[in-house]
Amino acid sequence: MTQSIKTVAPWSQRVWKSFCRRMTGIFYRQAEVSGLEHLPEDGPVLLAANHVNALVDAVVVQFACPRPIHPIARSGLFRSPIFRPILKFIQAVPIQRRRPGAPKNDNAESFARIYEYLDQGRVILIFPEGQSHSDPSLRPLKTGVARLAQGHAQRTGRPVPVVPVGLTFTHKGRFRADVLVQLGPPLVMSEVEGESEEQQVRRFTDEVLAGLKGVTLNVDSWEDLALMRLLQHFFALRSADQKIRHGEEEHRSLAQRFRSLKRLDQAHRALRARWPDRIAILRTKLSRFQRLCRRYGVRNYQLQLRYTPKVVLGFVARSLGFLTTIFPLALWGLLHSALPYTATRWATRASARGRDQYDTAGMLFGLAFFVAFWGAQTLAVAWWWGPWPNAAFYALSLPITAAIALRVGHERHRILEEIRIFFLFTRRKELQRFLRAKREELEVELARMARRARRVQRDLDDSMQPSEGLGASDFAGPSKIS
Repeated sequence: MTQSIKTVAPWSQRVWKSFCRRMTGIFYRQAEVSGLEHLPEDGPVLLAANHVNALVDAVVVQFACPRPIHPIARSGLFRSPIFRPILKFIQAVPIQRRRPGAPKNDNAESFARIYEYLDQGRVILIFPEGQSHSDPSLRPLKTGVARLAQGHAQRTGRPVPVVPVGLTFTHKGRFRADVLVQLGPPLVMSEVEGESEEQQVRRFTDEVLAGLKGVTLNVDSWEDLALMRLLQHFFALRSADQKIRHGEEEHRSLAQRFRSLKRLDQAHRALRARWPDRIAILRTKLSRFQRLCRRYGVRNYQLQLRYTPKVVLGFVARSLGFLTTIFPLALWGLLHSALPYTATRWATRASARGRDQYDTAGMLFGLAFFVAFWGAQTLAVAWWWGPWPNAAFYALSLPITAAIALRVGHERHRILEEIRIFFLFTRRKELQRFLRAKREELEVELARMARRARRVQRDLDDSMQPSEGLGASDFAGPSKIS
């Protein structure tokens, strides 16, 4: 069978893809996919993804991928009465972790099945880090991807493309956060004269690692990431002020925000190497300013708000429209989903062993509790207020109004927050002026550091083009990635 043959997804794969789309849409407020042009439209493909969110990683990758995928899963999951039927249903492949002293053919049967799928032109998803984690950077890669690519080439005489996939979650463990899926350029294992098979595997594993680093953040520590988020947050909301004054809101994609954080990381590394004391002082000043804003519950962009009659009347009109039309439907969905939501939250917190397992537990418990509670509520309506058409109408209203409640939750919080800030700054006008002056002091220092970063970047031996130097636009857009 040639690589150009397209395979038709079996019904189980179509059901699985539909499930992944719906669960991702429910659990994440924004799910963005970048780099799909790097995924071949047909033929065998190996997807190599970072592993930061347990079983949810496979769900999100399948959501992002238009082709059906076959994930490689730890063999222990196939012994679970909960996960075994699901993994069988989606045609996942079990793999055993290499144990010290274990024979190399432990996974011979699994490799044979993978090669069979590749011969049929299918897509295999593998997590070369080996296990899920919550580290700020990639863990050392296992050699499984390279060995599969090598074995396929030896069997068929044709290389199989390996596409790096980067998963970046804004706030793992937080319901309705954001997720970015990025696909990098495909990699193909090449042959080098005089190179042994083991050397070839090691070299290609390093190439896959480099590809994954291009689509993931990979910061040195969580403290460094916190600093970069402060920088991005500071400049982003200041840039957004220009839009707010013209009645607009700026929405940058998750991929753009990701790239700005990558550039911030590079600049931070260079500046820290040359001026570590200045970076430490800057970190302290930013932290103090953020603590001051949190003390009064003030967001950065609100320091520039001007409460003119036009602005106030516009806000009142939008708020009244929201409260009289959309809010009643959202309130219905909120009230009738409160029990399963609370049960899901409690069970998730009790069972998840770490941040990387929280989303997985939330999806599983959420699916079980919402089906159970909504089913019981519908039966209760049919029992007390029948006939059945009334119960059917009630059952139909639950997912629709729950979806509306999810969509408008942010708007409700925003309205309440803006009302609070309006009365705060109306009563204490000097507070707004004081915080604005503090921010302007920081702007001067940050502009100086940005100029130094641009000078340092010209001396770096890296892959960035001169046009990609740091500027104010690199910091624009809300700080979302974590």
